Amino acid sequence: MRLSLTNQYLCPVCRHGHIHALVLMESFSCDFCRHMFAANLSEQTIHMVDGTQPTGWRWNGRTWKSLRQGDLDMTLMVWIVGILLIIAPVGLISVSAYMFPPLDEALAWPIAWAIITLLTHMTLVVWLLAEHYQVSTYIAIKVRLRQLIERFQAIT
Repeated sequence: MRLSLTNQYLCPVCRHGHIHALVLMESFSCDFCRHMFAANLSEQTIHMVDGTQPTGWRWNGRTWKSLRQGDLDMTLMVWIVGILLIIAPVGLISVSAYMFPPLDEALAWPIAWAIITLLTHMTLVVWLLAEHYQVSTYIAIKVRLRQLIERFQAIT
């Protein structure tokens, strides 16, 4: 089955909604995550036009295959920043606890503070990577939370 504007397809981003053709345009939009896609019917590809990263997929007749248009410099920078966000704060807390040991052992837990810092910064890095790579599970959770907030605001 070829890509056409008359059919609907599973969204390649969230994998929950379906993309439909927009009226009088050669583009699609998802009914779940609301992403917009520009279609190239001759090449059987779509490109997400409302994202921060140039992301595209090719239709093979049954499923979407990624075009892998990722910018290597940007991806490398995201990984470097992520590693630094994990190592630097935990290192600072660990070194300061070693160099300046606490006077009162009952109040100071330097290892606990280092572990809390590690877990907090790892959470931030996982969020950064999920945003960068547009992980489908993350997108679905984000959309469901937005819908829940909109329902709550409509009630109040």
